[in-house]
Amino acid sequence: MPESPDHDVLTLFAQCDPRGFDLAYERYAQRIFGFLLRLSGSRAVAEDLFQHTFMRLAEVGARLRVDSDLRAWLFSVARNAFHSHARSARLRRAESCTDVESFPASPGAGMSPDSGLALAELERALAGLSPSDRELLLLFAVEGLSHAEVGVILALDPVTVRKRVSRARARLAEALDGDARVVSKSGVSQ
Repeated sequence: MPESPDHDVLTLFAQCDPRGFDLAYERYAQRIFGFLLRLSGSRAVAEDLFQHTFMRLAEVGARLRVDSDLRAWLFSVARNAFHSHARSARLRRAESCTDVESFPASPGAGMSPDSGLALAELERALAGLSPSDRELLLLFAVEGLSHAEVGVILALDPVTVRKRVSRARARLAEALDGDARVVSKSGVSQ
């Protein structure tokens, strides 16, 4: 059985060494925050859920097995925290994705301005999807998790994940196509 990619981190946790938390934070903080930001659509909500996720790691990290998939565990905790928050606050889909402008959508080094516009369009289309579609696409396409890893996080069979990802991609493509029609009719992106 192959060793967990986070064996070093989990071994430090098992030894109650605080460097385990520091390494886990260094490896996954940016990805977990980005996932929560895109999932919730609100920087304030994402910050709260991010803090909850890493507080949970601090609380139970020493009890995780050294062969655990720490990345999948963190995404599961973040996802569950989001859903608990949404239930308790009775968030509507429109309320959960109104802060799209706060996403880092400016062109990075080596990106053309058109790439930045395409990224902003993608972010808007993604924010317009249902929370379950958005969650699937973020875990699979953005975070690069496998169908099996997403299945563990969502408690679904990998074949079911594959089918749902395919349908979510189709809905995203449809949303992007709708945006393109709006641009071509008016000549201006709305």
